[in-house]
Amino acid sequence: MNLHRPFTTSLPQLLGIMLSVLALLGAAPGCSSPPPPQRPVVLCSVLPQAWFVERLAGDRVQVEVMIPPGASPATYEPTVQQMQAAARASLYIKVGHPAFPFEATWLEPLLKQGQEMRQVDSSAGLDRLEGDPHVWVSPGCARIMARNIAQALEELLPADREALRSNLRALLAEVDSVDRELQESLGGLRGTRFYAFHPAWGYLAREYGLEQVALEEEGQEPSAGRLSELLEQARRDGVRVLFVQPQFSEASARMLAEDLGARVLPLDPLARDWPATMRQVAAAFRESR
Repeated sequence: MNLHRPFTTSLPQLLGIMLSVLALLGAAPGCSSPPPPQRPVVLCSVLPQAWFVERLAGDRVQVEVMIPPGASPATYEPTVQQMQAAARASLYIKVGHPAFPFEATWLEPLLKQGQEMRQVDSSAGLDRLEGDPHVWVSPGCARIMARNIAQALEELLPADREALRSNLRALLAEVDSVDRELQESLGGLRGTRFYAFHPAWGYLAREYGLEQVALEEEGQEPSAGRLSELLEQARRDGVRVLFVQPQFSEASARMLAEDLGARVLPLDPLARDWPATMRQVAAAFRESR
């Protein structure tokens, strides 16, 4: 045996080992496992998905969100408690975009923990943008997600089918109302550019005829040359506001903003309250012109 061989176990493997140990301890005499949940447990990757589930199912399910407020999907690692929750869950609602980093790393280990857990792709049928997993940040996408989630919940809660369908109609009406507000707010901005550090608003830009310019290059801070190019372009565009995301560094955005005499404005696409986020974005875009 080579005692000096480097240790190469991955984080998902380590969590699997830890959970196996916990399971053995729970099976030992004198140890008790947690009681089964009184309501079906539904896991979501991000907070906005939880908002949709709660609108549709109310208190019929127990909703757990894997990525907590303020955490980055690119770096967040689920806790042992979250992995244990996966073992008790009935349904996992995934973002479904191949570029969503959390699911690319952790979805398979989570599904292995929940042997009886079904999964639904909340963005199935959506025209996905390459490299942009923020599929929930537009009303058009939200309608598709709502229907996908509602169908999965009907299969999970067949006795509540009629109530779920009624709730879906109410939810779609709420999405339509937000859409009308955004059309009115953003209609005069069609064709304009906005600048964001992290490219999180591509679906919104596509729906309302805007153009997103991202500082980030494939998940990395822009190079000095790229930053210089962006500075010249932003000057020509008369940029007054640069949008940043709380989960990422603001250093490059603040450097660019200082040179432009512009403001840095945080917008969080991962906030739980979907309508409030959409209205905040519309107000921020109006301010930026």
